[in-house]
Order: sequence, then C-alpha cells, then structure tokens
Amino acid sequence: QILKNINFRVDRQERWGIVGPNGCGESTLLGAITGTVRIDEGEALVASKVKVGYLRQTAVSGSTKTVKQEAASEMEEINEAKAWMERLENRIAEGDMSDKTLNDLAEAQERFANAGGWTQDQDVDLVLKGLGFQPADSDRLCSDFSGGWQMRIALARLLLSQPDLLMLDEPSNHLDSSARDWLATYLSKYQGSILLVSHDISLLSKSVNSIAEVAGKTLIQYVSCSYDKYLTEKEFRAKTAMAEYERNLKEAARLQEFVDKFGASATKAASAQSRVKMIEKMRKEGKLDPPPMGLTEKRWRPTLTLPDPPKGIGEKLLGIEGADIGYAVGEDGKGGPILQNIDLNINRGMKLILRGPNGAGKSTLLAALRGKLPLLSGKRVENEKLRLGVFTQDLAQELDVTARAMDLVTAHAREGKDGDITVSNQDARNVMGRLGLGDEKPLRKIGELSGGEKARVALSMFALKASNLMLLDEPSNHLDVECIEALGDALSSWGGKDGSIVVVSHDQAFCEQVGFTHVGTVKDGGLIIEERDLDERDWERYDIASSTSLEAETAPVVELIPEEKAEQERKRKLA
Repeated sequence: QILKNINFRVDRQERWGIVGPNGCGESTLLGAITGTVRIDEGEALVASKVKVGYLRQTAVSGSTKTVKQEAASEMEEINEAKAWMERLENRIAEGDMSDKTLNDLAEAQERFANAGGWTQDQDVDLVLKGLGFQPADSDRLCSDFSGGWQMRIALARLLLSQPDLLMLDEPSNHLDSSARDWLATYLSKYQGSILLVSHDISLLSKSVNSIAEVAGKTLIQYVSCSYDKYLTEKEFRAKTAMAEYERNLKEAARLQEFVDKFGASATKAASAQSRVKMIEKMRKEGKLDPPPMGLTEKRWRPTLTLPDPPKGIGEKLLGIEGADIGYAVGEDGKGGPILQNIDLNINRGMKLILRGPNGAGKSTLLAALRGKLPLLSGKRVENEKLRLGVFTQDLAQELDVTARAMDLVTAHAREGKDGDITVSNQDARNVMGRLGLGDEKPLRKIGELSGGEKARVALSMFALKASNLMLLDEPSNHLDVECIEALGDALSSWGGKDGSIVVVSHDQAFCEQVGFTHVGTVKDGGLIIEERDLDERDWERYDIASSTSLEAETAPVVELIPEEKAEQERKRKLA
C-alpha cells in the first residue's frame, strides 16, 4: 500500500497543493479520486453534478484538429448550445417559422449567452496566448507540434472546460517561465476547486491556499495555509507534537514505575491496576505512538557529488561556427533552419544559461552542441580531450524498461571513449542510495519504478560519469524539489575554473542556485551572449484573470474516506 487510512475532503473553492518526494503517492491520490487507481479499503465520494477535470503528467492532446478547435472542444455548455442554435437556424432557413422553433431558438441563444458563448473566441485566444502560443498557431494542426507543446494544448483544453474540480499533475513541466507565471496567476483566481501535484515551489507559492503533504503512507493536511505558511506551520507542529509525545512517554513511565513498585502490594494493588488502565487508555488513544513520520522527522534530503572534471584539456572545449541549425527539409516540405549563422564557443570555466521563449530553439542548439543534431551548415569544433556529460528532460523516459536500474547506471559510466571501466555496481549503488534509491530499488527493472524514481536513475547516470562540460536540458522537469536542490547545490560548487556548464532551464529557483557567468538569449533565429549572471529582468511576469465561477456550497466536492467511515456511509444510504 502506498497510502493508508486516508481521510481527506476538498471543499468548494479550495485550492490544494499536494506535496511530497517523488514516488510517495501524490499521483496515486489523484488516481484514487478519478478511479484510475483501485482503492483497497475505503471510498472516493464525488459530489453529484460535480465536473472533474484531470491532467496527467503524460497527457497529450493526441488530436488531428487545429489548436484552437482542440482547445475549445470540451467547452461543453457553449458547444452544446451552439450546436442547438445551428440546428434551429437551419430549420428556420428551410422555412420552419413555428412558435416552438422560434421559442427554442430564443432559449438556445440564452443558454449560449449564459455559458459565455459570445466571448468564447476571446477566452480561447487568451488561454492559448498565456500558455505561449502565437496567433498564427491557432489554425495549425495539433499533430504539427512536439510532445511538450501538445501537453500545453491538453492543458488549455482542460482549463477552458472549466471543471468544478481541476486536478493537475505536474502541469508546469514543459512550460517556460512566462507560461508558468501565467498559469500560477490563473490558478490563484480560479473559482472552482483545485488539486495540484507539483514540485514547482514558485507555482505552489502563488496558486494554492491549502497544503496536503504525503508522508509515510499518510496525508498531513494544512487547511487555509499557503505554501510559505505551510513551511513555518510544519516546523511549529513538529515541535509541538514531539513535545507532547515526550510528555506522554514520561507520564506513562511514571505510571509504570508505580505499577512495578506497588503492583504486588495488597494495600496498593487497586491503585496499581488503575494506573495500568490509564496506560492502556493512552496506548489506545495513540498518545504513545510517535507523531506522523512526515511531521516530526527531519526530512531526509538527497545529496549529489559530481566527479571533478579531468584536467589538462586547455582553454577551448567546444564550439560551433557559422552554423545553421535545424532539420533537413523532408519530402513533405517541412524542415529548415531554426537558428541561423550561430557562433558559440564554450571555454573552460564557463557557466552558460540559455534563455528564450519555448520553441525559440534552445533545446535544438543544445542538441547541436552535443553532436546529436547535425548542422545544416557551418562546423562544430570539439576538443579531443572533451568529456561530455548530458542530462535531458526526456532521459528518464528513454531508459530501457526491461533493464535493471543499477545495470544501466553502471553501464553508462563505463561506456564510450570517455568511460571509466573501473566503475563498479557498488559505486552505482552508492550514488543511487544518496539520491533515495536504496534497498532493493537498484535491482528493480526500470518498468517497475515510478516516474520520479526513473528520473533519479537518470540523475544517477549523469552524476557517476566524470566530465569537463555538462549540458543540461530542463533538468528540473520530473525531479522533485529535494533532487532539484541537490543538483543545484552540486552544480554551484562543481568544476571551479576547470568545469563548464550549459543549461536550458525555466526554473528560476534552480537557476539562481547554480549561478552563471554568461547568459545566452535565443530569439528570432539568433543567439546573443552576455557575460553576466541572471537578474530579475530575465524573469518577465504575465497576468490574467480567470472568468470561471462556481457558487460556494458547504458540501465537499470530493472526499476520500477510510473503510470504517465508508461502511458507515453505506449503512446510512441503506437505512
């Protein structure tokens, strides 16, 4: 069991952030509510007439419609009223002017207006713009877009459907900083209820008003509590709970001491027996149980140590000169350069962050740097002693699901001209253990691991192999907060003047943690390099108000209840 004895309710207009380490059960909680995960004991109760919308981590639109058509496809009230209007208008055009038809048309028009039909186009355009789409994208086919952009289409479709309960599983993956900020503001003004699983601290801080922490198979709830307040409240609860627990232990010890001393006494046997009952009562009430693990434990945090970069490589590590970067034109006429006439030299000790809107070509540039994407023109120059380390946002998804995790980590460290054949399975286990993959998890097949655990395997592969240039493409996607912080700490202290880093990332906290010597802006097919670190001007903010509305009611939108309470509910319905 991942979660046990959960008692959790979501009321109208509550916006819950679901937090916890990767693999602890946050996504399982959402699955239990939607019915995609089986509940062994207890029930999930969804209020009648409540519309539930769910975005999984792996959701894609999967549509052959245009972007705008797909985004609007689940605006049910508007679409149904619109279809009714069109049917009636066709009947009138064919000569049906009966009172019934005219009255029905008036009712259909009223429904259409009340559902927001007259502003549908503007609402769709506003959401698509907020998620980073250009006006010209609206009429393009969804199938023309990459998986990351199809995730955005799926998110737009869900937001525009205006569910009473909006459930989002890591929605900021694949979003740039502008789209993340837009989403955070949109969610903060959403009038329905929200369950948001995320490791994006900025998104949580701006958008939720309650926190549920998954820890030790249970759910610790902080009602009417922002993410920032949750951190303070958690510390306060921990101190209070531990102090009470210690007082109870002392009291039980005092009572037991009396029992041990006078239990055999004829004159005090009754008093001793009374104290035995008091101890038993404390035990039954849970007063002698330690507080919940997630509350009092100092959370274990992963650690990451990166091998020192090999020395003696010289000043210039890698470069591209006069390069057109993109994809060869295919038979369908698609393709061509995304970036043109690019010059970029990575020198020893350089720490470069690549910035720019999604679709500008940052990941394409990184693929060309690593040699995975051939240049359309120009040349790539690599130092013969270069040892390249690569960590991409999709690395975890590319792992062989039939292979053991430990075997993959060991093999990756050994392979290639820059591999180290002395790396052992124990070395792999040590790195994996420091990232939370201890016990038997290194021996499991990749297909048996959760998404978060796969991401930690990929990070272990990256961390075990020595390099003097690291290329990282959206490294914080699919990693939990603790692993992101561990990676940021490791990169900030790695390499000195001998190691170089090139990063593509939209995670502001991570970028500020690492610290950079250069900022590269990828925009309009070009690249501008500045010798500086990031500052606030690099994190533009956008704002939007949500137009959704839902009357507040006292009944919960959804409730997860343990078996004992579920049985009581079943008996009540039968009565």
